[in-house]
Amino acid sequence: MRQIFLAVLTTLAILVTSNHPGFAQTNSASSPKTKQTKAEKLKKKVEKIGIGGKITAVRFDGRDFYGAVSDFEAGDFEMVEVDSKRTVKLEYAELKKIHKGDGERNLITGKRNNPQRGWLYGLAIFGTLAVLLGVGLSDKDF
Repeated sequence: MRQIFLAVLTTLAILVTSNHPGFAQTNSASSPKTKQTKAEKLKKKVEKIGIGGKITAVRFDGRDFYGAVSDFEAGDFEMVEVDSKRTVKLEYAELKKIHKGDGERNLITGKRNNPQRGWLYGLAIFGTLAVLLGVGLSDKDF
């Protein structure tokens, strides 16, 4: 019974902590309607966060911007970046994602962390501890 329990915990830990490109949706960004719809969704997200709200914007080239919204318009918005203290103008069409919050600075690397990944890291740590606890409490030697 304990071997089954350990196998299930190990499988869950691997599923949570690994990257699964097989589960990803296909990118149909080549159609203009999809890009327009995504741009509209991003615009609504920025409007919901509002002026002065903390935001993380990720462009398609992978560059992240952290800061506060200072102005938004139909096709773009401006934000004051917290690290460089300058105003950056970003178009909705060039953005991949927008998150609420500006991420906390990592004390070791000095880079900001994506605010959406904190729960994933916590779950991975919890899964690892559960597996180690299960192995430690088992009465069989491996």
